[in-house]
Amino acid sequence: MTLLAEFSVIREGVDRVSERGIDLPVDEVMLARKVKHLGLVMTTRLQRVLQPHGLVEADFSALMQLFGSPNGSASPGALCGLTAQHPTNMTRIADALVRKKLATRAIDANDRRRVILRITARGEHLARALLPQLGAEIHGALAAMSTRDKRQLDRLLQRMAASLDTHIAESRQ
Repeated sequence: MTLLAEFSVIREGVDRVSERGIDLPVDEVMLARKVKHLGLVMTTRLQRVLQPHGLVEADFSALMQLFGSPNGSASPGALCGLTAQHPTNMTRIADALVRKKLATRAIDANDRRRVILRITARGEHLARALLPQLGAEIHGALAAMSTRDKRQLDRLLQRMAASLDTHIAESRQ
C-alpha cells in the first residue's frame, strides 16, 4: 500500500471517530499523524542502510551528533535532547557505541560526575562511509519537492516546533 493510500485509510478512521460525536480537530489530527507516519517510514528506510552495520537509527543519530560536534564529544545528557531519546535509551545507545568501538566513554576532566562520549577514528570512518547512502535515501524522499517547497516545509516545521515548545511550557505551569 502506498503512503497516500495509508493516509486515506487513516483519514477514514479519524473521520469515523469524529462522526461518533467526539469533538476532534480532524485536520490537525491528520497533520500530526502524517508527520509521525512519515518519520517512522523514513526511520525504517534509513534503518535498512544501518542494520548491516549493527546500528539502529538512534545509535547513528547519536554518532552523528558526536561526529558533528566541535571536539567530537558530548555528554549523554546533551545527546538525549539532540536525538530526542530518553536517558534510559541513551545509556543503551552509549553502551552500543562503546561496544562497537565507535565511541569511547570517559569521566569529564572538569566535572568527575559527568561522563563524556567521544567519537573514535572507527566511528568517523563508519559515519563517512554511511553518509552518502543515507543522504541518497533522504534525497529520494524529498526528490518531488522543489527547493522552494523544501524551504517552506522547513519554515513550517520550525513554526510547529516553536508551537509545540510553547504548548509544553504552558502545560508545565
